[in-house]
Amino acid sequence: MKATDYFRWTAIFVYLALVAWGIFANPPPIFVNLNESFLSPSWSFPFGKDRLGRDVFSMFAYGSLATFLFAFPARILTLLAASSIAFLAYSSPFAKKNVLTPLSSVFVSLPSLLLALLVVQVFGSGPIPLFIAILLGDWAQAYETLRAKIEEVSTSGYALVASCFGASKGYVFREHLLPQTFQILGVLLTTGLPSVVMTLAIFGFLGISAGGESFGPGLGEQIAFSKDYAQIAPWSLVFPTLGILGLVFTVGGKRS
Repeated sequence: MKATDYFRWTAIFVYLALVAWGIFANPPPIFVNLNESFLSPSWSFPFGKDRLGRDVFSMFAYGSLATFLFAFPARILTLLAASSIAFLAYSSPFAKKNVLTPLSSVFVSLPSLLLALLVVQVFGSGPIPLFIAILLGDWAQAYETLRAKIEEVSTSGYALVASCFGASKGYVFREHLLPQTFQILGVLLTTGLPSVVMTLAIFGFLGISAGGESFGPGLGEQIAFSKDYAQIAPWSLVFPTLGILGLVFTVGGKRS
């Protein structure tokens, strides 16, 4: 194993171990205890407490979990939508030329974060508007990648030979397009999750989050809340930042 791989897996193991420890050893940080405001890190509270007396270790762990539980299905939903549109473009050249290609060009040209913020402003905060915001912000990039792969496979030598020997379009789709599409979907899943995590962190920083009633404040929301008193309790700002970095590093997959 290379030194970089060893460092990567060690960092992932430490991060996941801390998240698991924080979840199983602590309840969700949804209660306020002003008597323990700015409590310094100790054996009982390794990351200290914030201004409202909430355990920073617990917020770090539950914030990481809540972000992943939202980011993963949001990315899956985006890829399902992009796949459906890409296969529609494959089956209907007319729709691809006159509707889908111009539409994807518009969405690709728009900053995904700006589009997501506009959606949230129109529909409000909550899980469903956040899902819609992430889907609208990311589907076009995934669609363009899938469309390019489908075109590459459908015009490849083995697909053309199969067609020349009488293979139907459905056979080419089933035997050649689907296996290649599943491979590229796996890559899009791992490479796209970090951007979804960062988008959710930015939303949380702006006060737009979901799941706070069950898991406590999100990682971005924790940073926004603690930045004004970082000199008094720096741990309340450092650990949610490390939570975001650790989650991005863990879900991002290995880069070649």
